[in-house]
Amino acid sequence: MRQSRIPLVLAALLAATALSVPAAAAPARPRSSNLVVESATELGPITQNPHNAARDNGQSVRYGNQSVWFFDDTILKNPDGFLTSTAATTSDLDASDNITLTSANPLDEHSTGVPPEFVPFSAAETAFQEQHASSDCTNSTDEYCGTVFAHWPGPAVVDQARHRILVSYGKLCRGGRVGTPCESGFVGQAQGTGLLSVDMDTKTITRLTATNRPADIPSPEGTDNTLFFPAGQDWGGQAMVLVGNTLYGYGKCTLDGCAVAKVPVAQVTDISQWRFYTGADSNGNPQWSTDPSKTVQVKANGAAGSTVYWDSAFGAYVNTFMQFQSQDVQYQTAPNPWGPWSTPTKLFTAAKTSGIEYAAFAHPEYTSADGLTKYYTYYTSSTGAQMLVKVRFAKGS
Repeated sequence: MRQSRIPLVLAALLAATALSVPAAAAPARPRSSNLVVESATELGPITQNPHNAARDNGQSVRYGNQSVWFFDDTILKNPDGFLTSTAATTSDLDASDNITLTSANPLDEHSTGVPPEFVPFSAAETAFQEQHASSDCTNSTDEYCGTVFAHWPGPAVVDQARHRILVSYGKLCRGGRVGTPCESGFVGQAQGTGLLSVDMDTKTITRLTATNRPADIPSPEGTDNTLFFPAGQDWGGQAMVLVGNTLYGYGKCTLDGCAVAKVPVAQVTDISQWRFYTGADSNGNPQWSTDPSKTVQVKANGAAGSTVYWDSAFGAYVNTFMQFQSQDVQYQTAPNPWGPWSTPTKLFTAAKTSGIEYAAFAHPEYTSADGLTKYYTYYTSSTGAQMLVKVRFAKGS
């Protein structure tokens, strides 16, 4: 089966929807913390599985005594190969001397063979790819000739009560000729977003099935019931954070920022239970609607996604992101997942190379005991590496 090798410099940027971000997603607001950046130190590339030549994105969560990581397009070596998603886990929770992340999957730290696809393909997707596979589509009358699917994992949260990690993923098709439904274009054609469950007890990985959707979401192989939201909404595709029993998912991103939705995590597959933030009333109380068309944008939009999490040192929620075609990694804070979010502040500037740097994320599980040393990664296309950066904060006046 032929796979389309989209250059990794392009991969994951589709998750930003508009592929560009503003300096702020809302009118300027005062900072909600007195922490200031004291220093930023490049620690170099993290140590990855020896079969990985390059893989982008790179978001993580802590489960128990391990950090679990998720990646998008992955180029393999020895043997050569191409995967649309991979994952890994490590018990190395001390990033001061960099991070060793050599496992081949998210369930076994000691499995260091060739990584498999992380997000499983459905039987219908596999059959569709095989039906339309061809070594040369030049003169084909099949509009889907050469089409392949990709599933890009993105934000993740730990649902401890159910012993699982929930991972948002975006589905796209690509590999088709120009002018066909799955032409590769920039990175491919978005089909929508879904949620995947990594069950840490049974060691199983499952694409969850959505229920009570307002309408079917079509895909080239037919209606895909694992898609929660259509392209352009992508709730949870930009960032996710779990607060108590409520999951907040950021999506519907444009050039001006991203909106936010919420759902009881126990009912995450029931689309009728999702509510969408429409702003605050005159008393500052958040208002939620069943209608996603009424949402307002609340936070800055990160190219390839962003990291939203609660930070005890800040005493606030933090949104970490990197603007498209910018070397600066920024953050903003808010007292609630819906805001109000502060004016973005620069964390550090990624080292410029001959390629493109993007997909910057925070990794809160590596934060120092005093809460003032934090770690971030970004991807550089020139080497295919995940670069690790240590940022030390100080308490301002």
